[in-house]
Amino acid sequence: MTKIKRNEKIMLAVCAGVLSVVMIFLGITQKNVDAEAISTLVTRILKVGKADAIVITEDDHAMLIDAGEEDDGQEISDYITNLGIKSIDTMIITHFDKDHVGGADTVLENIPVTEVIIPDYEGTGSDYTEFVLALEQSVKDNDTIVTKLTKDMNFDFRGAEVLVEPPSSYEIPEGVVEMDNNFSLITTITHGENTMIFMGDAEKQLTREWLKKKADRDCDFLKIPHHGVFNLALNELFAATKPTCAAICTSDKNPADNKVLEYLKTHRTQVFETRNGDITITSDGSKLKVSQSTI
Repeated sequence: MTKIKRNEKIMLAVCAGVLSVVMIFLGITQKNVDAEAISTLVTRILKVGKADAIVITEDDHAMLIDAGEEDDGQEISDYITNLGIKSIDTMIITHFDKDHVGGADTVLENIPVTEVIIPDYEGTGSDYTEFVLALEQSVKDNDTIVTKLTKDMNFDFRGAEVLVEPPSSYEIPEGVVEMDNNFSLITTITHGENTMIFMGDAEKQLTREWLKKKADRDCDFLKIPHHGVFNLALNELFAATKPTCAAICTSDKNPADNKVLEYLKTHRTQVFETRNGDITITSDGSKLKVSQSTI
């Protein structure tokens, strides 16, 4: 009996040892999986004057938020191609003003796009018409999916969580001539512990509506709406989002309003303007690094 008990003890010890090795191995494997799950996400806000052109990449995959003006389309296409990217996973056009949709037709003609997300209203002008024609052709040639947004949309981009929020309504109030800015789609990207918010050209009405939807809007990076033009809701926006850093799409001819810059300084937000060069935000899932080219 003693010999049997001794053998049982030996077997138990061996099993415990094997189990420990397996657990250690699994622990290391899980750590490796977790480390690999969050890859580097790079956001580039291009210097294209008073216009938005935002390229977001992970390895050889890309998202594009807005496409500048008509003359910017080829530059944006070349920029994406020079990164070694052969197709765009998602193109988001926040609204149909010419400084956001203008170059989109050229991008669609040069680079295959898997999905295009747009607000659900009719634009005006030649830039919008050319975009619609290019989009129809892309649907035929590349099976591009077109999503006209009427409700919040969530999707994954290479491990980053993307939320695109439309306005509550696309109806134009009586007596109002133009509402394009307040029809902007607002995009929030969560990459690990980092959150980046892109406000399109949201003005006072849309900004306040968006803030009412959700109390917690903290972010690490904020793309300031409407090229830094002042409105009364901006201080509420900065107080709610508490961005560590922010970018404003400006030109030397159209810089950000001084009052907006003062607000951001009060909130201790580091500010970059595209009139000074391309802005690059690099996220490793835990930290954000912001740099700016001077070329």
